Amino acid sequence: MEPVIDQYTDILIVGSYPSEISLSSGQYYGNPRNHFWKLVGCVLDVDLAGLYYDKRLRVLQEHRIGLWDTLKSCQRKGSLDSNIQNEIYNDLSGLTHIRRIICNGSMAGKYIRHCKVPADVMVFTVPSSSSARVMKFSEKLEQWKKAMSC
Repeated sequence: MEPVIDQYTDILIVGSYPSEISLSSGQYYGNPRNHFWKLVGCVLDVDLAGLYYDKRLRVLQEHRIGLWDTLKSCQRKGSLDSNIQNEIYNDLSGLTHIRRIICNGSMAGKYIRHCKVPADVMVFTVPSSSSARVMKFSEKLEQWKKAMSC
């Protein structure tokens, strides 16, 4: 999927690779069971989950937040990160205006090391927004708030 980034993006949220549902819908975090839109909406104090996808992206961009993935391509059966093989990483070296990268989940945190991140960019890893990551929502939210407000 294409990155959602413009010249004003300060914070880039990266996942590992889109789920099958996201790829088929052409929408980042397109699985309705994924907590991404609810988490980020709580951080921004905006009901992102209640908006159409295009409006969600506009709200993110108004808050100088972009979306992308650490992997440009891979082979994977199903949507689980644990099934990823033959990774090809995105090159983030040209994103010199980004101040902070938030890795959505430990696999994105692992893959970011291969993405040529500019040296002055702060990188944080937060618990995955996937519903497969079993953790209290309030605990996930607390870590997302910390990473996005530093």
